[in-house]
Amino acid sequence: MSFGRQISRAETFTGVVILLCLLAVALGVFRQQYLFNPAVLVARTAEPKGTAPEQSIAAAWLPPELKEFGKPESFTPENLYDKIDGKAELYLAAGFVRMHCQRFALKDAADEWLEWFVYDMGTPAQAFSVFTEQRRAEARTLDVAEFAYQTQNALYFICGSNYVEAVASSAGGPLVKAMTAMARGFVAATAPGSGRLPQMELLPAQDLVPGSYTLQSADVFGFDQFKDVFTAQYKVNDAQVLAFVTSCQNADAAAALRDAYRAFLVENGGKPVAGQPGGDADKPIELMGSIEIVFSEGKYVAGVHAAPALGPAEQIAGRLHQQLAQKTK
Repeated sequence: MSFGRQISRAETFTGVVILLCLLAVALGVFRQQYLFNPAVLVARTAEPKGTAPEQSIAAAWLPPELKEFGKPESFTPENLYDKIDGKAELYLAAGFVRMHCQRFALKDAADEWLEWFVYDMGTPAQAFSVFTEQRRAEARTLDVAEFAYQTQNALYFICGSNYVEAVASSAGGPLVKAMTAMARGFVAATAPGSGRLPQMELLPAQDLVPGSYTLQSADVFGFDQFKDVFTAQYKVNDAQVLAFVTSCQNADAAAALRDAYRAFLVENGGKPVAGQPGGDADKPIELMGSIEIVFSEGKYVAGVHAAPALGPAEQIAGRLHQQLAQKTK
């Protein structure tokens, strides 16, 4: 008994041809997955106009005992948080322009490595501001630049408008020695400019604590109108006195800023010191057991902050006033 008709040779041949065609299409699709479209290849390899791949930040002055241990990176104000989240605001407030960083390691010990950071701060003063605000309590002076110090496993210095940090994976030994050589190479290869800032000439030298200069960029002493304030510590007998100075566009602006700071101190509980000659506008202010003095001289606003006693505060403020009076003649 037959259950269906017999398939002809022609039908068999046709079926085989169709299967072969389908197989060819499948092979073509499979092969295409592993071929680059030339247009895509060009798009992937061509650099956009005006850009270039990152290059080593130390190619010209890397010490012979070190090698690159990671790719160089760059960060701008828009993405600095990606690298140093939590500290970026300090740099941004001081005028940060761009940061380059890269890791390096000892050639004979890859587990001994350091990371090198170069912050372009725009101006030497702005680099100095970050340098002083970041200064570590355990700092030791380092002779690679005018302003430089080191800790057990790190070093920090200014070179022109650059603020440089280098942090090693271990303390002391060949790695820190190589890191210091790297710093010397950087300074030699980079135009450092004058290490002396003009603001330093505004503060008297007598009784100055060496290395105590700072430049604070914003909200200085908690007062939001105080910006770019230069300070230095003085030691009078056993008293530590902090002197400060900032500049304005003109004398009228300086007088207005002086008055605004005095008003700020009084609003926060400050009281003019009793028994002093002159009107309240010229008197020192006692605030929470310390002495504040603020005055203007020409375009400058200056004084002392949080001095422990009236005598040393008036002594340093008097010298500062004389210094500024000479500068404004």
